[in-house]
Amino acid sequence: MRKVIFAFVFVVLASIPALAQDDEFPKFELAGTASMLVMDVDVLEGETMWGYGIAGQYNANKWFGIVGEWNAVHGASGPFSFQQNGRIYAVPELDTRTRTLLFGPRFSYRTKPVTVFGHVLVGAGTNKLDDDLGEFNYESFTQWQFAMAFGGGVDINLGKHFAIRPGQFDYLYMDSELQNLYGSSAQGSSNSFRYQLGAVIKF
Repeated sequence: MRKVIFAFVFVVLASIPALAQDDEFPKFELAGTASMLVMDVDVLEGETMWGYGIAGQYNANKWFGIVGEWNAVHGASGPFSFQQNGRIYAVPELDTRTRTLLFGPRFSYRTKPVTVFGHVLVGAGTNKLDDDLGEFNYESFTQWQFAMAFGGGVDINLGKHFAIRPGQFDYLYMDSELQNLYGSSAQGSSNSFRYQLGAVIKF
């Protein structure tokens, strides 16, 4: 009987490190990504922009963390035309830029091969249109205005401290009081789709 008890205690004690390892999680995560933003801007009829993102995440436990992220994308719009007051206006190619700074909770489901996560982020964003060619000497930009993102993604773990992020997908809403070439408001907000991929370092 004592042998059975000894064997049982030995198995339990031997399993403790394995159980502790299953509950391990990184306290901090640092991500760098390439970004694609498909932006809904009425006056531009929708634009695709490319750029980068960086994000830092603090994990309170295995499934809950707080993340802050910076994202900047750039593209070219036009040439295009629009009608106003019965007149058609031709617009040259414009340089387009969008930046966002967002914070919020992130919920993660962690396994050894992959980590799946979802988040709700709020913060601010800014847009800019600029006539680089100088034909119209036109520039319009917004002050930092309200922005939020709903989405999530997946990380493929390549070890304890490194992962590849093949996909992060977000719906991005921004207040966007861009001005058109003649001073009237283009729209009050934008609804956009954002895709990111990159790498994650875990501490």
